[in-house]
Amino acid sequence: MTQLLTQSHNLFDNTPGQQGQDSLFLSLKKLPRRAQQVLLFSRLDNLPYPAIAQRLDISLSCVEKDMHAALEACFPPRTAANSLAMGWYARLQNPATTASERIDFRRWLDSASEHVSAFHDTELRWRQLLAPARVLGVGHWYRKSRLGLRAWLTAGLAVALTLEFISQTL
Repeated sequence: MTQLLTQSHNLFDNTPGQQGQDSLFLSLKKLPRRAQQVLLFSRLDNLPYPAIAQRLDISLSCVEKDMHAALEACFPPRTAANSLAMGWYARLQNPATTASERIDFRRWLDSASEHVSAFHDTELRWRQLLAPARVLGVGHWYRKSRLGLRAWLTAGLAVALTLEFISQTL
């Protein structure tokens, strides 16, 4: 029997790298819709925080919090340094970050080699999110806004008024 026909060469088995991508995809799927949108606008459309905030009609701090939440959901921090590194990574992408905050980051980074390692890991993890984000963003659903409560109420009122008008004319 050739190697291609043995049971150990199942073509449908996931490779370890693909299994990791699948778990990242599932982690992204579990995020709230707005956090998914923030991540996808950033990763797929390369939009800066202000543009994301404007499209979703939220504040810059909400964009930053959603980015931090997405990172932590996909890569649960193993240490406090990992959690802080993810927070700094999300914060530094915000153009509203002040010079003093950047100095604070630099001091934090220089204070321990563990911080440098944690921040480097966060950068690598951020890059790993691109492939699962592409899968999640298929069809560009995240670019479409949902009808809010106000829109549904307006549509319902329009239908009610139309029905009332029709009943009065008959």
